[in-house]
Amino acid sequence: MTAPGPADAPAAPRWVQVWAAILPAVYFLSPLAVMALPALRTLPRPVWWVLGGYALSQQLPALLAPDPLLASGLALARTALMLGLIGAGAALGTRRLGVMGLGLAAAYITALGVALLQGDPLLAQRLTHPYMTSITLGLLGAAGIWIALFASGRVGWRVPLGVAGLVVLLLTGSRGALAAAVLGAALGLAVRSGRRLALGLVIGSVALTGAYVAGQQLGLPGLERLNTTDTSGRDVIWYSTLSVIESAPVAGVGSYLLGDRLAPPGDVCTLWPTAEGAAPCPAWIARLGHPWLIAHNVTLQQLAETGPLGLLGLFVLLGVVVAAAVALRNALGVAVLSGLLLATANDNTLLVPGPFVGELFWITAGAVLVRLPVTSLALGWVGGLTAGVLLAALSLPIISSAVPARPAVPPTLSALIAPRTVKDVRAYQAYARLNLTPGSYRVVLRSCTRSCVPLAIQSLQVVDGQDVPLVQLGGTLAQVRRQRLELQLYPGRSSLRPQPLAQTDWTVEWQP
Repeated sequence: MTAPGPADAPAAPRWVQVWAAILPAVYFLSPLAVMALPALRTLPRPVWWVLGGYALSQQLPALLAPDPLLASGLALARTALMLGLIGAGAALGTRRLGVMGLGLAAAYITALGVALLQGDPLLAQRLTHPYMTSITLGLLGAAGIWIALFASGRVGWRVPLGVAGLVVLLLTGSRGALAAAVLGAALGLAVRSGRRLALGLVIGSVALTGAYVAGQQLGLPGLERLNTTDTSGRDVIWYSTLSVIESAPVAGVGSYLLGDRLAPPGDVCTLWPTAEGAAPCPAWIARLGHPWLIAHNVTLQQLAETGPLGLLGLFVLLGVVVAAAVALRNALGVAVLSGLLLATANDNTLLVPGPFVGELFWITAGAVLVRLPVTSLALGWVGGLTAGVLLAALSLPIISSAVPARPAVPPTLSALIAPRTVKDVRAYQAYARLNLTPGSYRVVLRSCTRSCVPLAIQSLQVVDGQDVPLVQLGGTLAQVRRQRLELQLYPGRSSLRPQPLAQTDWTVEWQP
């Protein structure tokens, strides 16, 4: 047996407690976490080697990236922020993670209050937040449930927080957040035993059953959406990210720089939609190249940004963190870490800075690691085995792409009208007619230079006995002398398979 782990940090600095308490509602303050870097000294010495290995795995590929100076600076900034968040978590300790419930409650009240003040029908559309997406808000709802179930503190505030989190989660209609909440709660309860486990399972089952029945009977969009399996177009994004990986297989393109490869040519960097239109980015943000355009999968994101070495460094760190939470039988740590890791299979919940979700993960990681005994096996082969399992489980888009998509009846192209030379790269238009069996499809036009990005996506419905409609697709081309365009056919309902059913391509030359 290992020696008992040390107690939580004796006293977190006052600023860390206040910062953590308000962070869920004002997540743009997350860079202040770098002030907590000195708290890394409280971590066991072997953990330093793991963190140092991670930092090195991010910095070395950056030196070989297309823009090594920029990539190195960005890799250093991201690593410093992650380590600062881990340090903040180490200062807080697992017993004080419940302070984040205050900020979560503020986020819930803001979302519900703004919706009511604007007269938005809560049950007729997905709940949003003034500066958060429905997916982010759903994950914040899941976080409230985990804290209510497993954090230290009085039941008097934990129960209302958990109920509010469940309501917000269901109103957002986020399937990924719901799956994360269920898995996190189930695994958190699994490390406990007795009446609390049984009571938690009963309450969770009743709540989910009630939500499902309500969504079906009342036709509520947010709840009905929980019953669908569509990946919301992520298969097209995954396939584009795979082309980025193929273009820079050794070192990737650099931290925060994947968005530049995923953005369509001529796409204008904007901060947030306003009443007057989208607000343009400052020049220094636009220079980063759309950092908020993500791969929607942790493995694809890391491979595209830092190559195999960076991917290995991340998953070794994740393996040690998860193994530590399980070894300590820390229910809150297991719930948060497992739930957010599941969510990152079709999103990017580990990226920082972000809308609090990634911050929650790394703060929790620090709170767990600080309690890990120096002699724990979680730092050895158990952590490595956990890393391998996580890598396999979270690489589903890559694994499924190895199996070619085989439509029942291979489609054929009966007509294609597409210019091969252009004088103006703006407003390029292509027309196609496909021979297809009845059903729903998506037709994608992609431009390929260094890598491929989608220019346009159009839904296509083929009805038995009727002619297949003519498809018109267009967009702004890249300002290069020569590029390859691809016309791809996808099923109407997106799935975990990123490969198209069929594809044809041609070359376009720009002759200004």
